Amino acid sequence: MDSRELAEWMAYTRYFQALPDPWRQTGLEVSAILAPYSPKGRAPSADDFNPIERPPQHEDQMLAQIRMLQSALGGG
Repeated sequence: MDSRELAEWMAYTRYFQALPDPWRQTGLEVSAILAPYSPKGRAPSADDFNPIERPPQHEDQMLAQIRMLQSALGGG
């Protein structure tokens, strides 16, 4: 797929009809299934079951996260 075809698909999705999103559909189904078993007002949303992309971390950020986990678990 070249950049022109990608641009056409993006325009089609934005202005005419969104392409199906299997993650979103599955999240909706799971949240509907779990809703009766959840505490009142605390049912999960469909977005709770979708993977979240995070930007890559710098080494310093990773070390800070590891140290935070170690202190939370009582390690030194």
